[in-house]
Amino acid sequence: MADLITIARPYADALFSVAKAEHQESAWSNALSVLSAWIADPQARAFLDDPERAEEDKVQFLSSLPVEVNGEAWRRFIAVLLENDRWAAASEIAAHFQAAVLADQRRMEVVVRSAVPLADDQKSAVREALRRRFPDHEVQLREEVDEDILGGLVLQAGDLTIDASVRGQLEQLTQTLRN
Repeated sequence: MADLITIARPYADALFSVAKAEHQESAWSNALSVLSAWIADPQARAFLDDPERAEEDKVQFLSSLPVEVNGEAWRRFIAVLLENDRWAAASEIAAHFQAAVLADQRRMEVVVRSAVPLADDQKSAVREALRRRFPDHEVQLREEVDEDILGGLVLQAGDLTIDASVRGQLEQLTQTLRN
């Protein structure tokens, strides 16, 4: 996954620069979401992996997805992804692009994973701690329940991960004991 994120970043950053210059951030964000959803389908992946299909057919098909961005720019973007065999990074490109949009708007989405749903006072405490850590950003929480965490929290904001979970602490202790 880290490899796909590394691959996705330059594509997303370049695309964000173009979209921002044209004031089309929302349209491009939607287009990338459409592309990600389509590529997530197993039949689509099989189509794109098929060595018998001409690259131009793949470009033609993906560039015909219903999006509301400049058609030629969309086609060039699709062609570059396919030419460089980077289509599998589409969802990471979309995620990084969305993070760039939020950062530009001084907003931040933070995923909060916990073993059980958080109570309102816990959410408030997390929000307040994040506001202190990121005073120039409006913080939006997205909660996820992950029973594997055992207890505590894992916060993820873009590239930043704060692991305050029991599982994370146990893994750190295990590494310490091994060394």
